[in-house]
This record gives sequence, C-alpha cells and structure tokens, in this order.
Amino acid sequence: MIKQKQIVAVLGAGNMGTAVAQVLADNGNEVRIWNWEGDHAPLKNIEKHCENKKYLPGVKLSKNIIPKKKIEEALHGAEVVFFVVPSGVMEHTISFAARSIKHNAVLVDISKGIEPQSLRLIPHIIIKHVRPELKKNVVTVSGPAIAGQMVTKQFTAMNIASKNKKAIKKVIDVFSNKYIKLVPTSDVVGVEVGGSFKNVYAIAVGMCDGMGYGLNTKAALLTKALEEIADLIGAMGGRKHTAYELAGLGDLVGTSLCPDSRNRTLGEYMGQGLTAKKALKKIKQTTEGIDAARCLLRLARKHKVDVPFAKMIGRCIETTGNPKNILHNYLLKGL
Repeated sequence: MIKQKQIVAVLGAGNMGTAVAQVLADNGNEVRIWNWEGDHAPLKNIEKHCENKKYLPGVKLSKNIIPKKKIEEALHGAEVVFFVVPSGVMEHTISFAARSIKHNAVLVDISKGIEPQSLRLIPHIIIKHVRPELKKNVVTVSGPAIAGQMVTKQFTAMNIASKNKKAIKKVIDVFSNKYIKLVPTSDVVGVEVGGSFKNVYAIAVGMCDGMGYGLNTKAALLTKALEEIADLIGAMGGRKHTAYELAGLGDLVGTSLCPDSRNRTLGEYMGQGLTAKKALKKIKQTTEGIDAARCLLRLARKHKVDVPFAKMIGRCIETTGNPKNILHNYLLKGL
C-alpha cells in the first residue's frame, strides 16, 4: 500500500536529526529540517550539497529534505513534528515552537533525556508548553538506532510509546518502512528512562575499550547496568520489564558496543587516562552521558534506588585524577 505523503518537521540537524529526516524523506514525505542554537552550517550544506558535511559526511541526502532557517517555516503545516535537539535545550525549543504547531499535529520525542534542573522527562516538558489539544499527541521513540546505520538502510527496530494509539499509528505511517520497525508500548516512563541513561553506562563500557578489557568485562558491566535501569524505571512508575526491551537492553547494547557512539568514545578516552573534561574537548560534539549521569544520581537519591555502578561512573566523570583507577577498583571490589 502506497503511503500518503505528509508534511513533516524535524527540529535538529545533528547526526540523528539528519538521519531521521532522511528516513522520513525516503518514505516520500516532504521534510522541513531546522537546526537549533542558530547553527545554520548544516542547513546550508544540505541546501547546497544535499549533504550534512558536519554530522553525516559522505551521505547523499534526499531532495525531499528542505532546510528552513526559521522554526515557524519548518513547522508550517506539519502533521508530525520530530524533536531531535539535545535535552538541555528542549525546553527553550518547545516553548519557542509551540505557537507554530498545528492544532492536531503529533509531537515525537527522539531526543530522550532528563531536564537537568527539574528532572522532568522530555515528554513532560513538551506537554507543559503545548496547547491543551496537543497534550495527548506526544509520542516518544527510543531504541538501538545509530544514525549512520539508519541512513544506510540497515534494519533498525525501536520502541514507540504513548497512551494515544492513534498518535502512535500516525508516526508509524510516516516513519516505518522495510528497514525501520516501531514496536508500540504504553510505558512512556520506561522507554524514556532506558533511552536517557544508556548513555551513562556506555561511558563505562568505553572505558573498558580504553583500558584493553574485552567482552567478558563488558558483559558483566552491562548486566549490572541493566539491573540498575530496571530498578529506576520501577521506582519512577514504569514497568521494570521495559528495561529488557528495545528501549532498554537494545539501546544499552547498541550504544555501548558501537564504535561510532560518542558516549562510548568519551569513555574510551577516559580509559586511556584522560579526565572527562579533556576527553570532551577531543570529541567536539554534544555528549549526553555526562549530564545524564548527574541526573541519574539525583533521581536515584530522590526515589531511594541503590545504583553503585552509576555512582562509580559519576566519580570517574568528576575526578581530576586518572578515571581508569576508579573503574579498576570497582571491578576488584565493587561489582
């Protein structure tokens, strides 16, 4: 069955925003893409070269992707709006965008993450700022999805979560195809928590790479990470079992073992002896895991969840000494 062409907006032109736009365009939709923080370089590259040279160099993008410098132009007439900006700027973005969104549009959180000040989940931030009739139309998508693999049409499966089955169906209609599969669930909390905090544990797995540890060590750490994620999901009102689905286990493994993962790469540099601050300077791109670690530890205190592995990662991030000594001691005495 041929899908009806839709006007879709993608807010965020980084790695994942560009990949999402490419999938949507590949499905025949008209895709308007906008970038946050006044960074128009990706938009200029897409317009001139059909390529995002900064974030996805070498990938030829669809002519169905139309760059827009003004957010109002990107949102005009959009039936579905994908939010793919860093979690720290989501509140600013949605507050600015809200007045230009169609009254019946579906709003999709791809960003994931926790708002650092209030510890709110991203869907809750979106709901706070949009008109009353849009509050029920918020959907979150999360799972093992590496941007570079999505744009080369490698099979990718993710969870899609909302209480609104019609909104889920609309997103599936515009986004899914023979290489993108969306698996529905109603557990928004579980999907968001799994997607937010996999980045934290990926740092530790990256440290294993930097220190020369193999899969035996990584498998032990991933088991512990999954246990802590499940406990936190349950304490926050989600289903613990969601930790073992695509947005939990799937995303954790995908992010932790992927050579292209920025959070894993951050950990690799730290495992070579660099502080987190120096490692970040080498990566030169947004790396969500550091802020996510701080949020995870605050949420764990709030909900009285014991997370010794996450606490160890927090110490690795904050130390001004050699972080690999902290992980080494954890493996010997804390695991």
